Amino acid sequence: MPKQILVGYDDSPAAQRALQFAFKLAQGFGAELQVVYAAMLPAASPEATASLMADSKALRPGLSQKVLESAAQAGVKTAWKVVPGSAGDVLLAEIKTGSFDHLVIGNSGRGALARWLLGSVMGEVVENSQVPVTVVP
Repeated sequence: MPKQILVGYDDSPAAQRALQFAFKLAQGFGAELQVVYAAMLPAASPEATASLMADSKALRPGLSQKVLESAAQAGVKTAWKVVPGSAGDVLLAEIKTGSFDHLVIGNSGRGALARWLLGSVMGEVVENSQVPVTVVP
């Protein structure tokens, strides 16, 4: 039974569905959520990156508030985190901390050609995750 669930979130329709599913999963198991937003930052000095990360609300104004308000309405203890990097790398690094026992992500719904050209975060994460992964369509 999952107790600490990681949710990959980017505010896309697929991520919104994944978040709603994660709320239900957490309610059912009495679990807590960590919602992580992978921020692809422009090349910058370490100081500039640290400054942006310290004020993560500036990266996506209102997004953390929206997610945390939804969590409060669902009655699920939820934390928000912004991490610099690509979605796949960020999610796998978070899993490797050992703090989580389940991952929920959305399926982007891209076609086969787009996945081949752009890669698939979902495929990378499912293939390399050390915990069970739920992919929400």
